[in-house]
Amino acid sequence: MLNILKRGVSLSAMGGVLATTPMMVAGALGLSVATGAAAQAQDGREVIVVTTARRREESVQSVPIAVTALSPELLENAQVTEFADLAASVPGLVIVNGNGAARTTPSFSIRGLSQQDLTILSDQSVLAYTGDIVAARPQGLNQTMFDLAAVEVLKGPQGTLFGRNSTGGAIIIRPNRPSDVLEGEVGLRVGNLGRRDVDFMLNVPLGDAAAFRIAGLSTQSDGYVRDVILNRMLNDDNSRALRASLLVEPNDNISSNTVFNIYNEETNGTGMITYDYNEASGLNNPLARTPRNYAEFGALEALQAGRDYYTFASGVPSFTKVDTWDLANTTEFQVNDAITIRNILGYRSTRSHNLTDTDGTPLTLLEIERINDFEQWSEEFQILGEHGILEWIVGGYYFHEEGSDQGLSNTLAVDPGDLQPATTFAYPNWSNTWSMGENTSYAVFAQGTFDLGAWIPGLSTTIGIRQNWDEREAIIMNRTAGACRFTIDHDNNPATPEIPATVNPYPDPGQCALPLSEDFSEPTWTIGLEYQATDDVMLYLAHRRGYRTGGFGARASTEQGLRRTFTPEIVDDIELGIKADWHFGDALLRTNAAAFYADYADIQRLLTDPTTTPVTTVTTNAGQATIQGFELEVLFQPNELVTIAAFWSHLDASFDEFIAPDLTDLSGNPFARAPEDTLSFSGDFILPIIDPMRGEISVGGTYYHNSGFSGNDNFDPRQTVPSFDLVNLRAGWDNFMGSPVDVGLFVNNATDEEYSFVGLGLFNALAFNSSVPQEPRTYGVTLRYHFGQE
Repeated sequence: MLNILKRGVSLSAMGGVLATTPMMVAGALGLSVATGAAAQAQDGREVIVVTTARRREESVQSVPIAVTALSPELLENAQVTEFADLAASVPGLVIVNGNGAARTTPSFSIRGLSQQDLTILSDQSVLAYTGDIVAARPQGLNQTMFDLAAVEVLKGPQGTLFGRNSTGGAIIIRPNRPSDVLEGEVGLRVGNLGRRDVDFMLNVPLGDAAAFRIAGLSTQSDGYVRDVILNRMLNDDNSRALRASLLVEPNDNISSNTVFNIYNEETNGTGMITYDYNEASGLNNPLARTPRNYAEFGALEALQAGRDYYTFASGVPSFTKVDTWDLANTTEFQVNDAITIRNILGYRSTRSHNLTDTDGTPLTLLEIERINDFEQWSEEFQILGEHGILEWIVGGYYFHEEGSDQGLSNTLAVDPGDLQPATTFAYPNWSNTWSMGENTSYAVFAQGTFDLGAWIPGLSTTIGIRQNWDEREAIIMNRTAGACRFTIDHDNNPATPEIPATVNPYPDPGQCALPLSEDFSEPTWTIGLEYQATDDVMLYLAHRRGYRTGGFGARASTEQGLRRTFTPEIVDDIELGIKADWHFGDALLRTNAAAFYADYADIQRLLTDPTTTPVTTVTTNAGQATIQGFELEVLFQPNELVTIAAFWSHLDASFDEFIAPDLTDLSGNPFARAPEDTLSFSGDFILPIIDPMRGEISVGGTYYHNSGFSGNDNFDPRQTVPSFDLVNLRAGWDNFMGSPVDVGLFVNNATDEEYSFVGLGLFNALAFNSSVPQEPRTYGVTLRYHFGQE
C-alpha cells in the first residue's frame, strides 16, 4: 500500500476489478496515482496522465481507445502478485495456463482473440510488453508485478504503434523509473498455504544528472494441490526476481534509461486433475493396450471422485524451471520544443523446462515435457513531433527471434507402476515435437492526429499506417525413441541443414530434419474521429486493422503435414466510445462506455487433425468470425470517504465459417476463452474514526462474476469452464499511528469458490479430460515500511 493518502483519480476507458480502498476502486476503473507525469487539478481531485497508448503521455480520459491503466495501489491492494491475476482486474481479459503447460506459461485472450499454440512457429495474439520491449514468449512474465508505475491494457488491434500480432491487444508492464528522491521500502506478505513473500525497493540519486533504482521480489508458498502418491504439494511458488535501472540525464534535452531484469523459478509444477474418463472409447482407449485394465480404470475414476477438489494421485515427479533475463535501453533526445527523437533497444533471453502429468493418474496416458530456449533482439526508432494542427509520430522497427522448442510426450507407455520416471526420455516410446526457428520482422509506421477545431471546435482525427514484413524460418526435427516421425523426400530437399549438437539420444539427425521458410507481409492501420464535446465529455469512433503473421505447424508426423502453412489472420474492427465526468456539487459520477464490432478472417486455431496417422494437432486457418460487444463502467464518489464502482463487459463471438482439417463444419462451435459476460461491483470506505495524523483506516470489498467459457480450440462441452464468482475483502491502516508503516489484512476468494481452467481435453483420443484447479480461499497480513516518500 503506497501512499494511499494521496486522493488523485483519473478514469481509463476500460476498468478493473478487485479494488478495495478508494484508490483501489479508482484503480479498478483505471484511476491511477501520479507517476511523474503531468497532473492538473479538477474540483479538488487530480486528473493523472498515465497512459502511453499512443506512445506519448496522455490522460486516459482523452485517449480515443479502450485502455485500462492500473495504478500501483490497485495492483498491491488487490493482491495482484502474478501476471495471471490481472485477468480479474480487466474486463474482457482472460489469462489461462498454456495448453498442456505449466501455470508459468500463460495464454492471453482479449475480447475473444487468443492463441493456444505455444511453439516458436506461432505467436500470441495479445502482446505482452515489459517496459518498452515486447516479450515474444510468455514464460517468466508471472513475477514482473513489483515496483511498477502502471499496467496498461490496450484492447482491440494495436498493429500501428505496437507491431504485428497484436490483433487482440497489448498488455504493458511499466516499471518505475529512477527518480531524484532518496527513497526505499520493504514489504512482507504472509498468509495461509505457506505464503511468505518479500519485496524491496531502493532509489538513489547520483548527483544532478543520474539516478539508480533497484527492486526485488521473492515469493514462496507450499502450493494447494496434493499428489497422494508422492505426498507432495503442487501449484506452489518459489521464485526470485530482480530489476535494476539506471537513468542518465546529462541535460534537459537528453534522457537515457537502462533497465535490467532477471527472473528464476523452480517449483513442483502444475497439478492437472482428470475429471472425465471415457471407458467406452473403444480402440482409442489406451487401457486396451497397457497392462492396466478397464476395471482398474473404473476404480481410479471412483477413487478420484471420492477425493477433495485439490487432491489427486499422479506419481509423476513434475517440475517447472524458468530462467529469464532482459536488458533494454530507451534514449530520448528533445531536438526542440516540437521534435523528440526516441530509440528503444532490447534483448531478452528465456529458458524453461517443465514436466507435467496431464492426466493426473498413475496410468501412463500422457506426460508432457517441454524444453524451451529462446532469445530475441529488437530495435525501434521513433521521431515524435508537433506542428500547428498536427501531432505526429514516424518510425521503424526491427525484431529478430531464434530458439529451440521441444515438446516431449509419452503416451500409452509400458506401465511402470504408480511411481513414474522424472523425464519423458525414460519411457520406451517417447516422442519429441522439436522445432528450431528464426523469426524476423521489419516495419515502418506513421501516425498523426489532426486538430479540426477550426471547422468544428473539439473535433480531431487520427490516421496511422504500418507496413509489416515478416520472415519465418524453421527446422523441424520430430522424433520418437527409435525413429523419425516423418520421412524426408530428398529429391525435393537435397540439402540437409546443420543440426546442433545435443546430449539427447536422437536417431540420425540427417534423415530427420525438415527445413521450412516463408515470408509474409501486410499493412495495418487506424483511422479515427475524436470529439471533445466539453472539458468532461469525449466521444470517439475508430476503425483499426490488425495482423498476426502466419507460420508452420510443428506436430504433424508426415512431411506433407509439416509443410502445411497457415496464413496470417486479419482483424478489422470498429469501436464507438464515450468517456464522461458528471459533477453534482462535490460528488463525481464517471460513465465510460465502448461498443465494438470486429470482422475476424483466416482465424488461427490449434485443432485435432483426424486425417493424419497418427492423429495430431495442427495450427490451421479456421475461417471467418464476427465479434461484437460492449463494455460499461461506472464510478460514483459522493464524497472523499466513499467510492462505489461497477462494470459490465458483454461479448458475442460467433463463427461465420469454421471448417476443420477433415472438412467438418464447426461453425456452430463457441469461441474459446471468450466469456459472454463479466461483471464487477466494488465498494470502498474510509473510516473517519482516527486523527488523520495517525494514519488512515479503510475497508473494502469486490464481487466479480465470470459467465464461463470454452477452454479449448477443439470445442467439447466437457471442456467448458463453468461460471464462477469471486469475493475479495481487505482492511488497511496506512501510516499506522503516524509511522511510515502500512498494515493490511486480506481475504481472496472469500467464499472458497472451487473453479478450474481446462488442462487438456483428449476425451476421444486418449480417454480423459483434465483441469487445473485455481487457488482456494487465501488470507493473510501485509506489512510495508517506507522512507523518503512524499
